[in-house]
Amino acid sequence: MADARGGLEGREREEFVGVIVEELLHCRFLDEGTSRRTVGEHLGLSAELWEGTLPAFRVEVARHVSLDPAGRVSTLCTVVGWYDEPRRESLWLRLRPFLATRPADGPHHRTPLPNRAPDHAPRPDRPSQGRQGYAEGPRSPGSPEDNGTVSSPPATTPAVARLSSPFTADEHRRVQQLLMLDPTGPQQMHKLRDSIGFELGFPVPGEPSTTLDLFDVLVDFNAPPDHIPPSVVALEWVAMQTPDKTAAHRCQEWAERWARDHDCLPALLRRRQARDKWQADPRVPRALLIMVEPAEDGSDDVTVRYWINDLAGHWAPRAGEAAETHMTGLAAAVERALAEGERLWAASRGEPTDELPPFVEFILPYLLLNHDVARLEIGADEPGGVAIGPRYCVHLRSLDRLRRVPHDPFIANRWRQRWQELHQHGTRLHHWAHGDRISLDRWSRSLTHRQQGSTPYTALALDAPRQGSQALTALKRAIAEGFGLALWDRRGKLEPQSRETIAELLDSTRTAHSVPRRVQEMRARAEADMDGDVFLGRHVACLWDDPDRIVDCQPWQSAPGDRPAPAHPSGPERSQSSAPFDNSPDAAGLPRTPNSSTAEEAPHDDRPGPAR
Repeated sequence: MADARGGLEGREREEFVGVIVEELLHCRFLDEGTSRRTVGEHLGLSAELWEGTLPAFRVEVARHVSLDPAGRVSTLCTVVGWYDEPRRESLWLRLRPFLATRPADGPHHRTPLPNRAPDHAPRPDRPSQGRQGYAEGPRSPGSPEDNGTVSSPPATTPAVARLSSPFTADEHRRVQQLLMLDPTGPQQMHKLRDSIGFELGFPVPGEPSTTLDLFDVLVDFNAPPDHIPPSVVALEWVAMQTPDKTAAHRCQEWAERWARDHDCLPALLRRRQARDKWQADPRVPRALLIMVEPAEDGSDDVTVRYWINDLAGHWAPRAGEAAETHMTGLAAAVERALAEGERLWAASRGEPTDELPPFVEFILPYLLLNHDVARLEIGADEPGGVAIGPRYCVHLRSLDRLRRVPHDPFIANRWRQRWQELHQHGTRLHHWAHGDRISLDRWSRSLTHRQQGSTPYTALALDAPRQGSQALTALKRAIAEGFGLALWDRRGKLEPQSRETIAELLDSTRTAHSVPRRVQEMRARAEADMDGDVFLGRHVACLWDDPDRIVDCQPWQSAPGDRPAPAHPSGPERSQSSAPFDNSPDAAGLPRTPNSSTAEEAPHDDRPGPAR
């Protein structure tokens, strides 16, 4: 039932809102602040709504559209189509029944419907330039908003013809001349798209095959607060990566001239300075980080949060939506997160020889560190289910240490120093096994005190750190002393043969950063062998805890509506704290360190000695 303004009411409105919210759960682009702003602007929402929490934003979008379905469903579907074409079609098909039964001139009137979703039209003019937006312009007589009918927006036209951008026709023609003969090949285009998307904070849509196509794809996107349009950012990256130095100089000249004419040259120069410092680190992999936190009531319930780093060489993980499940459902939650990771990794295609295999890192509390996460299966409900350990570099990280670091500089400094020593001096293995005729206190002192001239211990082999065992206490003390590399046999005691295998693995590793890959290879060999269950590779656990790659895993401190709930994961959101370029007008564009809550009490340190 519709109200006097043409909006929906009652149960029909509730169903309508529910459909939109459910569809928007799958719209990964909404996790990016820039795209959320775009959706909000073109639907006429206030700024506080798109700057608020994502769950609240979805609901407000749905409620807003329900007030005028005939005038706003087309806008919503069009904007969704800019980022996700299949989701646009799905949204349209699910909303059509509501429009078809909507009363207009009389109780028996039926709204005519187009046969397909609104066309993927180019992005409308930017409100910041004083032009009318798609959802804000004046309504012409006979428009869908006036007569209650739903019609398709204008057919798709090239962005160049539309020129809904801050560029004049002459400026755009000059860019065409600069880019027409650019020799960038397909493989370089993939790297160029990755770099541009990383700076902008959202993936470049479509599959542009030339730098001119790339510029045209971005020409209609709104500029961030520093007023540098994404298309100018693309031109700057072309200048950085093209082998033609003359063309590079001309591209930079054009960008500087444009920025000077629009009073944003300082912002352009700040971005260049940040770009020059943005060097790829070959030790940073594509990665999925999965945090598992048990419920405090002693039940089998756990909260699962995850982050995805989609571009090798640069650390800017995207945060996914949390979910509550139980330990028996952990494999399904991991499989959903891995599927999201694979989609992002497939869209980020750099040089294969430069990329490490994807890391799957489990951030676990002490009581779960001996859980067999490497044996979690993909497709466990199907006959061909396989363990993740042989396919990915699966290892463990300490949740307790990550939460303690923001409050304890001693822990943070020891962790970083020990990690640097690992990469400078290589692996020097220390071990703990029950029955070695050395007290735990004396062994703990050996972690820090060494003979003059000897290299420090940088790796640890020990018994399985089961709950209540001395091995768990030993691992806690090693983590407090900064150890980031530890291996153990999950079956229990560290037998001499297992200790020797671990020592051989570390000794034969050319660089310390190759350890996760070597562990993966060990697991793959054991998986392929008929008698693999007796091999250490089937049962080895590896703590690989990098202090240079951290995420904000502090406890939840959000409104009840933002709590994790069993739901379809929408896609990962790149944390603002890890964005490489700050788009605020006063920012220098440098990477920011992850933010951490200060409300978490430091975990108990059970080492002997006075409390610190």
